[in-house]
Amino acid sequence: MTERQTEAPEEVAHDHGSHSDNGHQHDHGGHSHSHGGHSHDADGGDPNSPRRRGKLHYHEDEVRPLAAGKLLHKQPHLDLYADSDRRHPARDVDLPLRTIQLHISELKPGQATRLHKHHNEAAIYIMKGKGHSEVQGEVVPWEQGDFMYIPSMQWHTHVNSGDEPVLYLGITNKRMLDWLGLDRKVEAGKHVPMEEVQKEIEAKSYSPYSYYSINPEEGVRFGPEGFITHND
Repeated sequence: MTERQTEAPEEVAHDHGSHSDNGHQHDHGGHSHSHGGHSHDADGGDPNSPRRRGKLHYHEDEVRPLAAGKLLHKQPHLDLYADSDRRHPARDVDLPLRTIQLHISELKPGQATRLHKHHNEAAIYIMKGKGHSEVQGEVVPWEQGDFMYIPSMQWHTHVNSGDEPVLYLGITNKRMLDWLGLDRKVEAGKHVPMEEVQKEIEAKSYSPYSYYSINPEEGVRFGPEGFITHND
């Protein structure tokens, strides 16, 4: 690395005086902005703070855009099909996404998806129709325009309990997990007996990794109080 790559940029002070508006003090002489007792100097003003040490902050000239051959998939909801993975009409959106995956599914009135769970977390956007989902034993009603969250490894199924077809968009981090070799999917009655699935749901035993916190000083910490983390 050259000296230019390793040195933090020199801070230049511009003295524009200070002014106060509506109780918010702005001291431009030292790049200090105080808003209701919160000072930005604690993070951005210190070039050695954890948030400022990354190469990306000072060397954007080395970051080049990714080439992509396809930027548009027109009307994917008009080309849905059932396969061995999904018994209902569906398809993945064909775009060169590297970390997230999009899929569109259709459920006819009275139709439901298989009860299953997977490592990837998911957000479901209801494009059309109304119905409900069962997520780890909890019934969650939804209708057009709603978003719903499916946590990692929670048993779930989606049900069209209305009179019209349902169309929904699934947004997951499956592709990122595929890259890491970590994506897993489990179906009830196929990989796990239904009685075991029911016992697991009723046990309400959740991973300690369900709890986490993120801050610039400590990074990511997992687990409730008393749980051993990677920083301990």
